[in-house]
Amino acid sequence: MADTLYLIDGSSILFRAFFAIRNLSTRDGRPTNAIFGTLKMVEKLLRERDPSHIAVVFDLPAPTFRHEAFKAYKANRPDTPPDLVAQIGPAKEILLAMGLPVVELAGYEADDCIATLAKKARGEGMEVVIVTADKDLFQLVRPGVRVLHTKKEEVFLDEKGVEEVFGVPPARVVDVLALWGDPTDNIPGVPGIGEKGAKELVRRYGDLESVLAHASEVTRKAYREGLEQHAEAARFSRDLATVREDAPLSEEPGGLHRRDPDRETLQALFRRWEFGSLPEAPAASAKVSPESVPWGKAAGEMLAKAASVGLAWEGERAWVSDGETVWTGPLEGMKAEGLLAWPLCAYEIKPLFRRIGARSRFTGAVLDAAVAGYLLNPSGAVPPIRTLAQDYGEVSPDPGDRAGEALSLARMKGPLESRLQTLGMLDLYRNVEWPLVGILARVEDAGIAVDVPYFQALGRELESTLGQLERQIHAAAGLAFNVGSPKQLGEVLFQKLGLPVLKKTSKTKSFSTDNEVLESLREIHPIVPLVLEYRILSKLKGTYVDPLPAWVDPATGRVHAQFNQTVAATGRLSSSDPNLQNIPMKGEWGSKIRRGFVAGPGCLFVGADYSQIELRILAHLCSDPALIRVFERGEDIHTATAAEVFNVAPMFVTSDMRRQAKAVNFGILYGMGPFGLARELGVSQKDAKAFIDRYFARFSSVKAYLDGVVAEVLEKEEVGTILGRRRLFPGIAKAPKPLQQALLRQAVNTTVQGSAADLIKKAMVEVEPALPEGCRLVLQVHDELIVEAPEGRAPEAGRILKSAMEGAMDLKVPLVVSLSTGKRWDELK
Repeated sequence: MADTLYLIDGSSILFRAFFAIRNLSTRDGRPTNAIFGTLKMVEKLLRERDPSHIAVVFDLPAPTFRHEAFKAYKANRPDTPPDLVAQIGPAKEILLAMGLPVVELAGYEADDCIATLAKKARGEGMEVVIVTADKDLFQLVRPGVRVLHTKKEEVFLDEKGVEEVFGVPPARVVDVLALWGDPTDNIPGVPGIGEKGAKELVRRYGDLESVLAHASEVTRKAYREGLEQHAEAARFSRDLATVREDAPLSEEPGGLHRRDPDRETLQALFRRWEFGSLPEAPAASAKVSPESVPWGKAAGEMLAKAASVGLAWEGERAWVSDGETVWTGPLEGMKAEGLLAWPLCAYEIKPLFRRIGARSRFTGAVLDAAVAGYLLNPSGAVPPIRTLAQDYGEVSPDPGDRAGEALSLARMKGPLESRLQTLGMLDLYRNVEWPLVGILARVEDAGIAVDVPYFQALGRELESTLGQLERQIHAAAGLAFNVGSPKQLGEVLFQKLGLPVLKKTSKTKSFSTDNEVLESLREIHPIVPLVLEYRILSKLKGTYVDPLPAWVDPATGRVHAQFNQTVAATGRLSSSDPNLQNIPMKGEWGSKIRRGFVAGPGCLFVGADYSQIELRILAHLCSDPALIRVFERGEDIHTATAAEVFNVAPMFVTSDMRRQAKAVNFGILYGMGPFGLARELGVSQKDAKAFIDRYFARFSSVKAYLDGVVAEVLEKEEVGTILGRRRLFPGIAKAPKPLQQALLRQAVNTTVQGSAADLIKKAMVEVEPALPEGCRLVLQVHDELIVEAPEGRAPEAGRILKSAMEGAMDLKVPLVVSLSTGKRWDELK
């Protein structure tokens, strides 16, 4: 069998990890999120694929030949965040210590190096796998060269796969980019032709030259005129988008061996960057795996009596162990022999639900080791099996060793449960987190229907609105420029228009045009609010309106987003692929986006939303009599707060008083001080401090509670929630003052937001099994649950939702849930 060379697009993965993982740093404040995310991905690849030949390929900051050919190449990209820049060198250092070759070449991009190595490798008879989510590299796919797509559940894409994902075969990717351009790299393309139009033209006529030759036949005026007037721009864009296969690299594919790690150096680096939950990099030569015995009925009878059964699987094959013997066989066969009733210990069970049927019900005492690891330390990434085994088991499995994983999982079940019991979280796991695993699998399986034509029309409407805004911005500036380019925007605002310079970027020392700066300048010049609105709408279009139709499963017509149980340090659920929880809940365009989600035929959405849940949680935790009275009487909390603070009757509270009280109510939850409140309210810090002092004078128990949380976390380096969820803050007592203050704010917020997360999770566990037949939970957005119900059962579903959610916890204040129904998401209030 031919050797396979894995080429990892290191820059892309590092960048993605930086924005995917937040709030991860060393005790002294050095950011580590990008390093950690990159190493987790690489470790997973080594564990699951066990490559013998591999390279991690990076861009260098110096200009490339493309910059020389086109000065505006990538000019619209914002400056690389300093916190990301600081992590590039350490990431490479650790990868090298792991025994992985790192490849980079001045004057060329990582894409060109990957293309060159792929071509050489095929010439030497090797197979090639490119690990990336970058569409530009799809053009390299051909016989013997595949892409391992990191955004599509890590599926391998051959030529057919690229066509299914991107819409055209690999050989036509550059032709699409020539017409569409590439906003990320500032490749111009043809004005008026977007992604959809470019793909339609290429599918109809073929390569770029064929499209240009048939320009006069194109019926759509904007496309036809664009092709006729900008043919050379298209050809130039094609040249820019084409990756080079002749980069003068000194590395040869056959020499890119994976070496054994330098363990001493690696351990020192892990200590320096405080990666206690990362496993040591696996060696290139693995230990002998425990021998597996073929599955048989007798094995099922033995496992039914076992105290613990470790389970690992890959595809349709499973490995199970009682801690001594390992059996292997078809997953379905094990299911038929009673797998659902065994006392299982497995790692990340939610995908198993989807594989064997999301409606499956496990009746044994199951431990999801990933969820347990998350509960034990929610601030870090979930420890992999190897790390858990080192801490709680007797066997540390090698990469991809499913038999070893099953054996290790069987042995670690007892120690993990014992640790959860010691820390007071075993009930939290059994009664909330474990039932939630199956519920989330069923939510993902159900999905939510999307009105694709609506989103396509909304995209056109947004494009038109953005065009109008751009013209208004140009008129206000007195010249045309690229609004999306921070560099050009800075020159217009601060050089041409003479607005005051508030700060400069730390890397290039150019004018900063971040949103904080623009908000401060909003009232100074009419161009600023236009730019802010342009940015908001551009983000909505690029993040939601355009991509959402691509997430629709053609087989179901629905989006099946993932709901992540082991990501947020506070215990809240998060959503991804796509993120349905971040769709704006307010404003005209947020409402328009939510309108694109529709209940199935004959069904309605039933939405149930907790009212002011975090403030109610705060009242419960601090036992403040004044706050409790407000909620017991059913009064408006912000009006009541304003009445208390300003010492007036509620009927005399003005809208401005209520606004200030609302800002303080929510600011208290996030540790806002006088400076933050002053900026929020547009008042002096002196006035803001006076307001906060009056608030604490009237609600003295709130102040006592917050002070108590601070004292507790400084002493114990952890905080807890109502149900006993913990969040750790190691080193907080000795952290530098600015970092310590930020961590203290996180600690206070965790006690409230984490308790609210406990509540909504417990409510989901209560609600789902009680729903009427035909009704299903389809969405959770923090404090809101949405059920899809047949029209005739919607009222009953609403009653169950309200009753279960309001009774999910017994607090010192009443829980209040508001109900609404509608055919589309935006109709829920």
